[in-house]
Amino acid sequence: MEPEAHSSKTGPATSGFLNNTSIPLGVQLWSVKNDLARGIDPTLAKLAATGFRFAEAAGYDVNSRTFFGLKPGVFRQKLVATGMQCISAHAPVSPETIHQALEDVYTLKAAYLICSLYPDAGRSAADYYRIAENYNHIGDIARKAGVHFGYHNHHFEFAPVEGERPIDILLKNTDPELVTFELDLGWAVQAGTAPETLFEAYPGRFPLWHLRDVDAEGTAVNAGDGMVHFHALQPLKKQAGFLYGIVETPSAATDGTDRVTASFNYIRREQLY
Repeated sequence: MEPEAHSSKTGPATSGFLNNTSIPLGVQLWSVKNDLARGIDPTLAKLAATGFRFAEAAGYDVNSRTFFGLKPGVFRQKLVATGMQCISAHAPVSPETIHQALEDVYTLKAAYLICSLYPDAGRSAADYYRIAENYNHIGDIARKAGVHFGYHNHHFEFAPVEGERPIDILLKNTDPELVTFELDLGWAVQAGTAPETLFEAYPGRFPLWHLRDVDAEGTAVNAGDGMVHFHALQPLKKQAGFLYGIVETPSAATDGTDRVTASFNYIRREQLY
């Protein structure tokens, strides 16, 4: 079964991050990796009690094929036991590992497999064109497996390389039917890019948003405590193709659960739904 292609027409009709036509807020579990290391079950239970209804997995080990040290089936059972589902999973992918990653993501019953690049000063514009071509190939394999393949940005993709921004190369040269994008709002704003400009230039390409905030120094903070204008972005969901909002806070925090809870409460309090 092929996954449904996303476009600006598939986003919920009403504005806001939470509404009756989309699954409520999710949480990127990398935000609470230290809490999970101390206790997976109580951490997941606390997230569910906060009001999160889905999670985005991370911590995938390509050798042991585990998420946070657990086999995909076991990890999914723990999520389901709390009332949450796994909508997405972050995992490194290559033509050599994509099939096993897809198998493990499918076991999680996740709709999305998301990957990202990391800064490389030696990477040329031609390298990004090759990456885009490779992502189309991987995206085609994922589509046939019933999973959406997507890319998650950091900040470096917005700095020009040989006169071109890597984010533009990737967006312009990937097939919207094969490669989706998970926009991290915090990284974009930190790079000096207004998310609104991306939605206008590439409508319908961003079904997943990381609701991550940053301060003027570029430090990740709880939603509402930084420079990301969540209220201004709220009416642009349909243009962006928004489907799922995923809270993310500093991954190094020892109080990650408290931080994502504060972000969740901010979105609820501000009625961003």
